[in-house]
Amino acid sequence: MSFDWVGLLKSLLQTPSPMTGAPSIGGTCSVPISSTGYNREVDEAAVRARIVAFMLSQLGKPYKLGVEITPGKEAWASEWDCSELVEAAYRLARHVMPDGARFQFAATQPIRSPKPGDLFFLWSDKLNYIGHVMAATGRGTVVHAVGGRGVVEDPMSMWEYHARGRGWRRHVDFARPREDMA
Repeated sequence: MSFDWVGLLKSLLQTPSPMTGAPSIGGTCSVPISSTGYNREVDEAAVRARIVAFMLSQLGKPYKLGVEITPGKEAWASEWDCSELVEAAYRLARHVMPDGARFQFAATQPIRSPKPGDLFFLWSDKLNYIGHVMAATGRGTVVHAVGGRGVVEDPMSMWEYHARGRGWRRHVDFARPREDMA
């Protein structure tokens, strides 16, 4: 006796999905994400904490414009520039961030209220484009790599209203509630 594969397939195609009512084929998951125990806010907070923790662990290291750190070698980096520090922190948290402050600006979305790991950008009059990036720590400060100072933590108030400031922005992988859209 042979197995009736055609009959099985027909019965599966005639079985409606409990979520959508549309036919479904076995092997797919039709469970609401809320019933899985996954919590996006908790997951995002953990990612943000990893980004900030890495950046803060680099405090005191010297600045070098244009430095490039090989992926996987971040823990051994001896110097940083602003965008490479941000790129590495996001990479270690498994999020893609381009190199260069102006490209990071373009890859993020404007927001009103920063959370840890959100980025603040400064315009460069010399370059005539975005020339500097820093990240919110979640404790009223920002961390960034600055020429002549190295990797430092400054009060947010020192930069938020700076004449060259171009505002807070958020990585596209992070939630951006409607009320926080700038």
